[in-house]
Order: sequence, then structure tokens, then C-alpha cells
Amino acid sequence: MTERMTVLLQDEGMLILPPELRTRLGLKAGDLLDVSELNGAIVLSPRRARDRTPVDPVVDDPQFQSKLKSIQDMLENL
Repeated sequence: MTERMTVLLQDEGMLILPPELRTRLGLKAGDLLDVSELNGAIVLSPRRARDRTPVDPVVDDPQFQSKLKSIQDMLENL
């Protein structure tokens, strides 16, 4: 079973992960985390070295993600 931890949501949505979790997962400042929602739960997943493709400012921007639901939507908004 995974250990349950509580963190405080700070200004502008910032979270501070507990140091023991960062150490156990090998996370450091500047590492990328993927964020998703699964059945009402927030899921954070570290991007490992092989997954560290640059973030696309258009495709990865939540403002655009909520509006663009298909490739056709993306093409029409270029």
C-alpha cells in the first residue's frame, strides 16, 4: 500500500512535495511531472529521461487543451 501524505495547495496552485517522497522518487528542482485527472483524483507522474520531450507551449497549455478536442480542432485554430 502506498503511504498517504497531505500537502497544502498554495498560491497559484503550487504544491510542495514532501522531501522524503522527492528523495525516494529521485526528484529534483526542474524535473517535469505529468499531471492528469483520474476519476476525481489528481495523478502526478515523473517524466523519466526517456520521456523528457520538450513541452509544447500550445499543445501542453491547459487553456488550449480544454478547447481543442481533436486534430481537426487544432488545425482549424492554427
